[in-house]
Amino acid sequence: MTQVTRSFEGSLPTICDQDIIFFANILSIFYGNKQETDILRKEVGALETYGGRVIPILNLISSGKNNVIILEKEPNKDLLSYFYKDLNLTLPQLEVIDHRLYELLNEDESYSLELNEFVEQIKSFSAGCLHGYVTDSALEKLAGLAQKETLCSSKSSREGNNKFSLFEYLKGIDLPIFDTCVAQTSGELGDCYETLKSLGYKKAVIKAPIGASGIGMLKVSLNDALKELPDYLFYEGPCMVQGWLDDSIKGVEYIGSPSLQMMINQNGCVLYDITEQILSVDSIHEGNVSPPYYMEDGFKEDVLQQSEVAARWLHDQGYRGTASIDFLYTKRDSVPELRICEINARVTGATYPSVLARHFFPKGAWLMRNLSFSKALEADAILQMLEGSNLLYRPGMPAGVLPFNFNPDEKTFIGKGQFLFLAPTMLETTGLLKRMTNMDNLQGSFDRD
Repeated sequence: MTQVTRSFEGSLPTICDQDIIFFANILSIFYGNKQETDILRKEVGALETYGGRVIPILNLISSGKNNVIILEKEPNKDLLSYFYKDLNLTLPQLEVIDHRLYELLNEDESYSLELNEFVEQIKSFSAGCLHGYVTDSALEKLAGLAQKETLCSSKSSREGNNKFSLFEYLKGIDLPIFDTCVAQTSGELGDCYETLKSLGYKKAVIKAPIGASGIGMLKVSLNDALKELPDYLFYEGPCMVQGWLDDSIKGVEYIGSPSLQMMINQNGCVLYDITEQILSVDSIHEGNVSPPYYMEDGFKEDVLQQSEVAARWLHDQGYRGTASIDFLYTKRDSVPELRICEINARVTGATYPSVLARHFFPKGAWLMRNLSFSKALEADAILQMLEGSNLLYRPGMPAGVLPFNFNPDEKTFIGKGQFLFLAPTMLETTGLLKRMTNMDNLQGSFDRD
């Protein structure tokens, strides 16, 4: 049986003990589902700027000494200087390569000079293993051409992210699951709606097998007129139609969204953090806190026991890398209920802050938020304002704000950033957030991941 360990204190677990070349291929996370990718780009914006979040954590999750990260947009130099000089982090070698070259790998077999030069560049790195947000067919092909390997196969990466496959497994071993109907086509929705209404539900969520950041998930009222579902939802196979649990359901008193962070390596699975997701009204990820507010007796152990089962399933698929297990936690008639929603077999929005918090502040609390500024600013100005207010985190400080990625506009001004708030208690992390967002030039709004 696959070994699963719990490591909530002590050294940070890693995904491998060799040098890796990490491709920030966020545009590939839907495995060729172009329509779904286009929707994600429309909703989130400059997707290419999100790869920079991997820079400060890559050498922490891989014990190799010559790691490389392939970005799709030039990272902010002021933030890099902060990582290196102020946080004393060792950084991977940085390369910027247009995603267009990566996509050429999925086209015909006649390779252009440009593509051959790309392959030779990857071959020249001493690191022998390729990895990314996902391992798709393009990354697998590149590894073969460059005479390298991938940390996991495209098949295992894809299966590890498949919500329907996980649901079928959980159902088969009798773990708690959501009331679910399966729709092979839009024409089967009517029967699904009637079944869920007979169980007392007023709303449902339609889930594609693979999705991210709210894309591939539709929340519906069971009394609405039936609509034809877009084709991209069926790209990977049948959709799940699941009863939506909220306070409209009799007896439901509380809803929480815990998320278990883990590393999957050759030796087994390591569970290392439990967070609470901050979700929008449409259940789209906007941030995380750790530990969850409701870490009551029995809750943590229940999360860990269910996580061990799901982690073994993921390891058995052949997946290797960082991952998270998202849950729905409810209290119904004062009785706690915990159900696994999905596994995200990739670096997720919670991976970056969790790894950094574990490295710098292992016994404290942390909070991560995406902040969109009312007025775009120069990166150095943001850092200087935090520094001037004694908020900018440096190792050894009792509390502080650690910016770990900036999202620039076309003029390289920063319109949005991802920020980690570190303090001994959760109350103090929210105090840091309030101090920062009350500053005149740093005001704005919280945003999706």
